Amino acid sequence: MLDVDQDLSSDFVASKPYGLTGTIRDEAGGYIEKRKADAARAISDVAEAIRASGAGFAEQPNVKAFFDSAAEGVEEFSEGISRRTFSELYDEVDTAVRRHPGVTVAAAALAGFALFRWFSASEIRPIPRSRAIVSADVFPTPDV
Repeated sequence: MLDVDQDLSSDFVASKPYGLTGTIRDEAGGYIEKRKADAARAISDVAEAIRASGAGFAEQPNVKAFFDSAAEGVEEFSEGISRRTFSELYDEVDTAVRRHPGVTVAAAALAGFALFRWFSASEIRPIPRSRAIVSADVFPTPDV
């Protein structure tokens, strides 16, 4: 921790073993690792939800096997995220984007459209007078 009397001069920052950029890099790396662990945990929860949904099909073994297989695939994906470093994940995404640019553009457009619909659905839209339950003539307007 910093003393109250000490200021953040360039001599102080340079005296640290990593310096300011090293500290920022360490903080960003810690943040990324936490978010990666959160994402892996959320994906693992999705796998458990898929597995729980399939439990209702105990009398239909083919359907239950389908749910179990899907849950296993999602669980393997979650473990893969946990196992890899951020730079490995970034390199894999970069390689996939370079190999399939059309799919990337289509996925970005679909995500943009979905976000647009989600944000525009949350707006309060006025009811047109032709569809209003009470006609506009019922409420008198005061003469000012």
